[in-house]
This record gives sequence, C-alpha cells and structure tokens, in this order.
Amino acid sequence: MKKVLFATTALVATAGVASAEVAVTGWAEMGIFGGDGIETQFFTDIDVLFRMSGETDNGLSFGAGVDLDENGAFTINDDGGAFVFLSGNFGTVTMGDTDGALDWALTEAWVGNAGSIADDETAHAGALGSYGDGAYDGQILRYDNTFGDFGVAVSVEMDDMGVRDTGFAIGFRYGMDMGGADIGFGVGYQTFTTAAGYLPGNLSSALIGPFPAGDDVTIVGLSADVWTNGFSAGVQYSMWDNDTTVDFTHLGVGVGYTSGAFTVSANYGQYDGDAPGFWDVQGWGLAAAYDLGGGATINAGYGTSEYFGVDAGDTFSLGVAMS
Repeated sequence: MKKVLFATTALVATAGVASAEVAVTGWAEMGIFGGDGIETQFFTDIDVLFRMSGETDNGLSFGAGVDLDENGAFTINDDGGAFVFLSGNFGTVTMGDTDGALDWALTEAWVGNAGSIADDETAHAGALGSYGDGAYDGQILRYDNTFGDFGVAVSVEMDDMGVRDTGFAIGFRYGMDMGGADIGFGVGYQTFTTAAGYLPGNLSSALIGPFPAGDDVTIVGLSADVWTNGFSAGVQYSMWDNDTTVDFTHLGVGVGYTSGAFTVSANYGQYDGDAPGFWDVQGWGLAAAYDLGGGATINAGYGTSEYFGVDAGDTFSLGVAMS
C-alpha cells in the first residue's frame, strides 16, 4: 500500500553492463495516535525508498535498495533498510536487511491488511512477523529459487563477535490456483543462539522477561493463506524449542476483505507456553482503509494486548497515508 513509483531514471553504464535503472518511491503519513498511557498526539512519518537494478550482457541481474527515513537514518523495517542482490538462472542471492528463509517461506496472519499509519494492528503482543531474524545484527545472507509454483530458500545470520553459533534457516513454499482461489503454503526451520535481552515479536521484556544470553533456540513453522474475490484469510503456527527457557508455541490467524474503495482486516495472535501460567500472551488488531485515489488513503487502526489474563493496554491511530 505504501509503495508507488515516483520517478525512474535510466543510466547508461560501461564495462559490459547493458543498462541500469534507479527507481525512487516513497510514502508519507499524517494523523493522530494514542492509547492506554499514551497522550493522544499528532503523528507524521516519511520514507523514501531507493531501488537500483541492472543487467549484464549475459543476463545476470543485480541491484540494491536503501530505505531513508525522515531523520536521515538508514532503517531496518518491513520495506527493507539496505540490501544487495544478484540473480540469474541459478536463483537469487540477497545480503543485508532481508527476510531469513523461514520468514521468506511463511505468510504472516495479517493477510489482506488494510494498514494503519502507526501499525497498531500489527504492533500488539500477539503479532509475530520475523521469527528469529534479527537475533544477531540483522544482516542476513539468503539464497532462494523458484521452480514453477514451488520455492525454496536457505539463509544465514552471523554473530559479528564470533561468540554465538551462526544462525541458519531453511524454508519451502508452494502456491496453486484452485477454482479461482489462490492458495499458498509455507513451511520452514530456523535455529539461532540468543543474546542478552532477546525476545521474539512485539513481546514486552518489562512484562514477560527476556531470554537469557546463550539460549539455543529452534523454530519449526508453517502457514497457509487463501485469496479469492476480495476476501483473504491466513493462519501461521510455529513451535519454539528453547535450550534453557520454557518451550512455547505461537498461533496467528487473520482475515481481510476489499470491496471497491474499502478494505477492512482483523488478526489475532497467541503465545502459549508449556508451564502453567507462563507465556500466556495474546493480542488482536483491526484496520480499515478508504482509497481516495491517486495513491492516498484514509486509514484507521486499533490494537490491544493481554499478558497472563491481564489487559496490557491498547493503541489506536487515524490519518491519511500518501504514496
């Protein structure tokens, strides 16, 4: 929703490169946000995305991307902070701020998400998007390839200090068309070692306490999603096996619907541990959008979280997103 092409410039290159292209896209948001313990206030956000690509005479594709936010910093977020890729008949190799193989293969529960300016619908405690990615420095090396409707990926994330074991992931996904409905499946595996203070997803360390340093974690995850006639639905499930802390599972479900200019969506997520009263965390989110045309939408979002049966607060936002 937040990406639209603003300008494209063709650059004539040398040294055997046929051509290169730079695309500049961006989005801006303004409105209000608030919630429990948050004074209702103004909200503004601006991002500019640079995407560079080219192709050699023998058909090898290459490129890079950079995300520049409003304070001039390179950021790590869903749009990608900074990455470089090479692609050809052998597949694609990507390095930088990119999805690990497990996250690449699985679809998050918030399929068909209408979106909000403050991401309230995906910022609640039950939302899980990147699994073990970012447990190290966030710089990931991933290889992926597709064979018709089938795709496979492997990835590595390293500890720059050489203290923790290197993290690995592998993922597989498959898509098919069944009677006009697009259906997708994903499955994958990831392993990594935690640093002090690590927690997955949006969990609050103040309410649940972080993982200890040096905890060896393995994740097995799967997802399924369906898209048909403006309706979408998805489910994600993962099992977390931890060396020194409580093992737990995560379940996420979501639905979305688009009719004309209107889009609405909802999602729910829950962590469940294998010890009584521990890791009982859940949350849900709602979002709605009205397309004004020309790249502008009116967006509203809401999210709420619960830890151990106790309300942990909610957030909301309302405003205009402009691509």
